[in-house]
Amino acid sequence: MIKYLLRGEPVLDALLEIQIKKLKNGEKEAFDKVYEMTYRKIYFVVLPILRDRSLTEDIVQDTYLKFLDKLYEYEARNSFAYILTIARNLALNEYNRRKREIKDIDLENEAFSLEEYLEVSAEKKDLIKIALSVLSDKEKDIFLLHNLENLAHREIAEILDIPLGTVTWSYQQAIKKMRKKLEEL
Repeated sequence: MIKYLLRGEPVLDALLEIQIKKLKNGEKEAFDKVYEMTYRKIYFVVLPILRDRSLTEDIVQDTYLKFLDKLYEYEARNSFAYILTIARNLALNEYNRRKREIKDIDLENEAFSLEEYLEVSAEKKDLIKIALSVLSDKEKDIFLLHNLENLAHREIAEILDIPLGTVTWSYQQAIKKMRKKLEEL
């Protein structure tokens, strides 16, 4: 684990590699740890693509099945990115399949925001809604993923498929806009 930390790899990846090694050695309970460490992040990779909660859950489950199917072919590098790639590819395949089947519906122009899917305490919800009301959808998603899901800007860039610089700049702009709005109250 130390070699991963010294190379600058995220702690998550180092911990995932340990669990994957255990899983390859037949320790079935290691899968539970892999699942716990990655589920929410995988979920928020798939959700913006499919914009459907139940379909997202299906694709997330398919992601883990495919990961387990390819487990012995996988060579330790960047476990989290590997699982994210599986999830993203499955989600994009499903999106494209649905788009071909439902030509009358413009899936890309449907209103969508991660805000409704995140768990927030009731007392904070009103204040957050006021602050978030001044943000664009992209800024809102970046802010929520960073602050409520504790994702790093790099992870958000991967999830939303936008450059890291755009995530950082949008996050800073979101903070400025929200601070100004809350000062007005």
